[in-house]
Formats: sequence, structure tokens, C-alpha cells
Amino acid sequence: MARDYTSDGTYWTVRKVGKVYWVVRIDNNNSDYRWAEIWGGYYRAGAAGGAAAELAYNQGKRDVAQQLRKSLHGALDSVGLGALPKPAPVQPDAAKIVPGDDEDPDGE
Repeated sequence: MARDYTSDGTYWTVRKVGKVYWVVRIDNNNSDYRWAEIWGGYYRAGAAGGAAAELAYNQGKRDVAQQLRKSLHGALDSVGLGALPKPAPVQPDAAKIVPGDDEDPDGE
């Protein structure tokens, strides 16, 4: 079976148990081939393989989009076009003004 790796080191594949072909995401990060996620079972290998391929493709698209976002923000920052500073919070009218350390609390 073909293995489609994702950015976290897992991959979608098919495992046959009895007469059922299970679509599973395998986590081999600790060399134990643990089933990290089970998508579902099929009675035809082709249907299971198609589902595994589609899941891997969609995961790959999400991984690439995340990497592109990081690259884009880094590139914008490097040329001085990073995110705009956040505006100061709005102070409600009912907020009590507390004098600073160098101010006279009586206003004198």
C-alpha cells in the first residue's frame, strides 16, 4: 500500500482486518505504528484506498497552506510590511482615573 505522509509524521493508509479494509492514519513517530485515527471501514480495497488518498490530499493541502502562511508573514516582516500594531484599548467613560506616582491625589 502507498503511504502518504503528513507534516506531523503520520500517514493515511489501508489496513485489512478480517474482511474489512480500514482507512487509518498511522503514527510512526515512536516506531510503534500506532493507529492515530480511524476513518472508517470498507468491504472493497479500492474504495478504502480512494478514501485514504483523499484524506491524505486534504491533509497535505492544510499543511501547505499553514507553511505558506508562515512564510508569507516572515517575508512581509523582513521587508517592513509586517502586521500593523494593535490600536490602544478604548477607555470607558465611567473608568476612574487613578493618579500616577508623581501626581498629587488632591489635584494640587
